[in-house]
Amino acid sequence: MSDAAAVPVDAESTRRHARTDFPTWIREVDLALPVCPQFLITGNLRDNHLLPTGDPRDRSLVSTVALITDCLVENGYSVVLQYDPVDGISVLHEAEAGTATLISKSIKPGVSTAVTVPELTEILKQVVASTDRTVAILLDYASRMRGDNQDPSVELQALLAAGEKLAYTSRSRRTAGPRIAPLYNSIFWLVDRELDLPHWLSSIESVRVVSLPVPTLATRLAVAERLTPSIPGSESLTEVETAAVAKKFAELSQGMTLRSMVDITMLARDGGVKPTKIEEAVRSYRVGVPDNPWQDPVLGKRILAAEKIIGETKVLGQPKALRKALDILVRSAVGLTGAQSGGQPGRPQGILFFAGPTGVGKTEMAKSLAEVVFGTADAYTRFDMSEFSAEQSEARLIGAPPGYIGHDAGGELTNAVRERPFSLLLFDEVEKAHPRILDKFLQILEDGRLTDGSGSTVYFSETIIVFTSNLGIYDTKVTDGVEERVPIVTIDEDDYDVIETKVRAAIDKHFTLKLQRPELLNRIGDNIVVFDFISEEIGRRLVEKYINNVVDAAKEKLNVTLTVGDDIRQKVATAALERRSFGGRGISSLVETTLVNPLARALFESGTRNRAATVSSLVEEQNGWMVTVS
Repeated sequence: MSDAAAVPVDAESTRRHARTDFPTWIREVDLALPVCPQFLITGNLRDNHLLPTGDPRDRSLVSTVALITDCLVENGYSVVLQYDPVDGISVLHEAEAGTATLISKSIKPGVSTAVTVPELTEILKQVVASTDRTVAILLDYASRMRGDNQDPSVELQALLAAGEKLAYTSRSRRTAGPRIAPLYNSIFWLVDRELDLPHWLSSIESVRVVSLPVPTLATRLAVAERLTPSIPGSESLTEVETAAVAKKFAELSQGMTLRSMVDITMLARDGGVKPTKIEEAVRSYRVGVPDNPWQDPVLGKRILAAEKIIGETKVLGQPKALRKALDILVRSAVGLTGAQSGGQPGRPQGILFFAGPTGVGKTEMAKSLAEVVFGTADAYTRFDMSEFSAEQSEARLIGAPPGYIGHDAGGELTNAVRERPFSLLLFDEVEKAHPRILDKFLQILEDGRLTDGSGSTVYFSETIIVFTSNLGIYDTKVTDGVEERVPIVTIDEDDYDVIETKVRAAIDKHFTLKLQRPELLNRIGDNIVVFDFISEEIGRRLVEKYINNVVDAAKEKLNVTLTVGDDIRQKVATAALERRSFGGRGISSLVETTLVNPLARALFESGTRNRAATVSSLVEEQNGWMVTVS
């Protein structure tokens, strides 16, 4: 029996569904009963719903099936039946004992009876044909009546065809209930998605499609006000403090169901979470991880030390970019993310857009930040957005929808966040992604959540989102039909302020005019961090670092104690700095060409092993660079 049986029905409650404090969807059902013989109920149908009773302050949570049953009973229906593929047919309501059995001998009050699909088809016909009583049947879990990617069986096809015919042939009849207009004997299909029923059935004008939305803020607030007093410690709060906790609870549960709010309350009670720390219970429910690195006392020390460590050993010559990136981490660590606007619950902990020349440390900066926050350098997931330039590549990120190959495998992005909710997500060269792919970031950056192809929600509230881009460094120019790449900023002529201005202007132009996605740029906000070119001083330091790495590798791999004199180092630096505009990668490439390749050849040809050796000469010949080892 449904819990709707416990809902009292009396004369004073008659037609109460016209009240605006009932959920909109059930008022739509109530309104359409005289004009629609069938209903397709979809959307948030597995949630509980807030039901006002006589006292406006006394509200109850009931299931979808219970609320539909309550609505039908109040409209004078004599019999309400329920069918699902697991338990079969059962009686939710009968005005007089034994009346349900008169419809079909398969129906037995008080118990669920398994029926075959052909038997269910006959019951539907008998329900609609009933003339001496108003009857309704709820076909629950109707989406499970056939397997994924399977055409309906012959028997199920006959059932659906019967549903179509009954939708066209049903006749309404006057009843002894409260409605003036005659009512139909109703069939309700409860499905996950509208497309779970054939289009030729769901698109019939007389089949009313009613979609149940996720709870609004007002509804969540009403439920939060009811749940908050049940959390231990709430008895010591003042009325104002209790109201503040309820308000915070409602805001944090954006996009969640009312059932989730009840579960969060249970987590808080079981874990001893105080009402004033309700966000901890919400976070645990969302990500399923009890430990929160953002509240780790060691995090503050790591952030304080990060500027010196990263700036001197990992990302050289980018003090302004490093300072701004760390400021965002500090803001998240102290809980002030979005504080100026009252805070948007569920948003990512940090959003960064790294822009500037290639090879200057944008990706390395992202990796370093991941290590600072999460304690390990591999706490990041990188996505090369040039691989997502096609519209159909969206399925790679979030997973294919049901009915398509691979839909049960999930998406690369959603799987990564589900497996590691506390991590940094790096989206390299984001400007190369298809605009439709970028649209997915609107929801991530605004609400901190994303629904994957299977319909499951993944939360990004504990992540750091980092985009990288080379926008503003080069532009394309067409001369006599030939497209060429021309620099917008130059390494020797433009100082950092000019570079920052031009890069920001190019980013704004790209998102606003080319992509026509200014709303995405608006969500990134002022978190654009522009990197500078590698200076000559930093370039020389990088050359020294790379040469020292070569010396260390020779010792480790060949047991050769290698000496590289200052004159050789100067030659390597002079050659390598010619590629300074290509950043650290360009300098590294020239060090490899100038020193590493000829050194490796010289060591190989001489068979040098297990001894001290000196690079005595380095010259550029017609066939390339040559090294002499003595």
